[in-house]
Amino acid sequence: MIKKIAFIGITGNLASFAYQEILGKGIGIKALVRNREKLNSIANFPSEIQIVDGDLSDLTALRQLFSDVDAVYLNLSSVSKEANFQPEINGIENVIQIAKETGIQRIFHVSAMTTPFPEFAQGATNFVNESRKKGYQLLQESNIPCTYFHGRSEFTTPHIMDTIEFAMRRGQALNGFKPTHYPFYWLAGKDLGRMIANAVATSDHSLNKDYMMQGEEPLTFEQALTRHANSYKPSLKVQMAPSWLLKTIGIFNKDARFAGEMADFFKNYKEEFKAEQTWAELGKPEYTIDDFLRK
Repeated sequence: MIKKIAFIGITGNLASFAYQEILGKGIGIKALVRNREKLNSIANFPSEIQIVDGDLSDLTALRQLFSDVDAVYLNLSSVSKEANFQPEINGIENVIQIAKETGIQRIFHVSAMTTPFPEFAQGATNFVNESRKKGYQLLQESNIPCTYFHGRSEFTTPHIMDTIEFAMRRGQALNGFKPTHYPFYWLAGKDLGRMIANAVATSDHSLNKDYMMQGEEPLTFEQALTRHANSYKPSLKVQMAPSWLLKTIGIFNKDARFAGEMADFFKNYKEEFKAEQTWAELGKPEYTIDDFLRK
């Protein structure tokens, strides 16, 4: 039974959904924090979460983080391909090393759908996706029991409903990219967090499993943004930029360049529904694209 878990990536945009639900299960959290200023900017951050200052490159901090916990939760972000230290690769290597030193017997890892199902991408690839595949491989080869949550979101997989608000909303407009030819199974952050917490709380049943984190209703990118925009009164404006334009702007703006790369990756991304086991063991989604904010 897991009584306390080390949480790496607690200041991420979707981390709150997971840590609130984990705390709600009566499980303690000890978090590694690289940027105290970013942590302090999070409204209503739970005071009961124990903080260890440091990052994934700091082996001493990892030893302190792992000293009195039963498991580790990894919610990592890739930075740039030019960076000397890659969290999804070098960071996971350090986690594995210190986990073995300290006797950690359980790791939970947020990964990408194309890790177990590369065919979804239909041959497309990018730096972020390749980093996550390498991290997944490292964990599998570590022989430490792991549970994987495939459906990485934030700015890399646009199927988490909440990314519409924090990544795509600018004032009274929602900004997306086109074309995307196939629908995604959109999932609310609250459902994601609840499913993750259920896996942590029933850890003996989720050993060495790959959970696909998918919602119930498949929607194209433009359909999802339009439905969400129409939930506001008056409705928000939806603006879809073509990938070529984003890449052109990206010559001068790194955020636009990254968005253009993501647009190219997801242009022919053909996701299949694979969440039967996830729903059976961790619960079905409760939210739709129309009501996830109101609820």
